[in-house]
Amino acid sequence: MNTDIVEYLVENLEKTEAPFDWEVNWNKRQHVIELFVTIYAETSEDMVIEDVEGTVNEEEGIQFEDAICFYDPEKSKILLDDYLKAFPFSIKKGIEQGYLDAVLKILRLVVSEGQTNLNEFAQNPEIETFELNWQENNFDQTIATLKDTNRYETKTLPYPKF
Repeated sequence: MNTDIVEYLVENLEKTEAPFDWEVNWNKRQHVIELFVTIYAETSEDMVIEDVEGTVNEEEGIQFEDAICFYDPEKSKILLDDYLKAFPFSIKKGIEQGYLDAVLKILRLVVSEGQTNLNEFAQNPEIETFELNWQENNFDQTIATLKDTNRYETKTLPYPKF
């Protein structure tokens, strides 16, 4: 049996023991596969941090969640700005395994850098905002390097079946 996109994402995140909390969500109605990541940081006792929705941190810590998604431009009705990065693909064709490998590699780097930045943000009142930043150049270079070194797997992973 062929591993589908959702199974591949879950297996790889479990196997590599991702250094952040994550959840893969398959939104069947919207034809979207979402990968949520959550990171945490301790704050000093007197630090008050408010998120974009006006929620203030409790206790001595904050959490930050963001998501990437894989969507079919012809069937999905999503707001691309709601995601750290949105990757278009065809439900009929699926996604090449090497492409997902590159996504996961860069996501780990982005979240790792984000964890460091979140810790600094949580401790330094002079830093006013925090967000994760997708590294498009690194992503493109990772795909090129995988292909140049014959480590890019062209096997296509299918969209999950209902």
